[in-house]
Amino acid sequence: MDHHHQYGPHRLQRIITYVQQSALGSIPQEGYWVIYIHGGAWRDPTQTAESFRMTQSILSTSPRYSSLIYQNVIAFASIDYRLSSHPNFPQDQTTTDPLQLREAKHPDHLRDVQTAISYLQDKYGFRDNYLLVGHSCGATLAFQTVMGCFKGDEGVQIAQPRCVIGVEGIYDLKGLRDEFKQHPVQEFLESAFGKDEILWDSVSPAKVQGDDGVEGGWSKGRLAVLAHSLYDELVNLDQALAMNNRLIRWKEATEDRTRHILFLQDLQGSHDEIWSKGEAMAKIIATALQYLREMEPS
Repeated sequence: MDHHHQYGPHRLQRIITYVQQSALGSIPQEGYWVIYIHGGAWRDPTQTAESFRMTQSILSTSPRYSSLIYQNVIAFASIDYRLSSHPNFPQDQTTTDPLQLREAKHPDHLRDVQTAISYLQDKYGFRDNYLLVGHSCGATLAFQTVMGCFKGDEGVQIAQPRCVIGVEGIYDLKGLRDEFKQHPVQEFLESAFGKDEILWDSVSPAKVQGDDGVEGGWSKGRLAVLAHSLYDELVNLDQALAMNNRLIRWKEATEDRTRHILFLQDLQGSHDEIWSKGEAMAKIIATALQYLREMEPS
């Protein structure tokens, strides 16, 4: 059964959770949470927490995945967060309820994600037993969550995820703008982050090094997954390749050999088909769960 939670006063500060149940109605007592962060260039109001519903349904009901899910997943959660303005969906600031305005600027989006995770951890007590999954700018937010420079941002403390999964992710903001100058990349990046391109570099997970980056911030991580479709028309493969190089530094930052990277490049589908059809996203999550189960046998 779905449950809706508000972790802040804004209409978009909400979470949808779904706790697993077997055909007999029993709930698993051990396992992971799978927490999803939607994409939409930090501003698209048509992409919401509901974007995960198709993937969740496939994972929970398909014979291909249902046994793996029931044995290893306690619950799913999908996070909404405050959005930046979008020219195709204008709002009148003088008449729109302030708690419905879409005018977020970095770090508002990230603070919302961190606050949502903290809310869930406080309420359900799953600590670090979760996979953090993000699509497109949701993947940016997922990896920013474990960067050293954003650790404990604004006083929000969270237990770090065992696994982060970035799907069709944006990891180098200027790199994406330079590759896709024919698309409105400059526009949506300025909407979310402003015009200071030095700031863009300082928030790009693939660019930030050392203690401020993923290698300095994600000490509890065990598995990083990058997934990218060669049919993606909006985000180029170079984004995932750049993030893979950063994750290699993260893996090398420890000598205990317990950190692993999966790089999945066999996805089929366009940028938004990966989440809208759900099958590719479900396969990625199932692959990560299977890998974690082999890494951490019960």
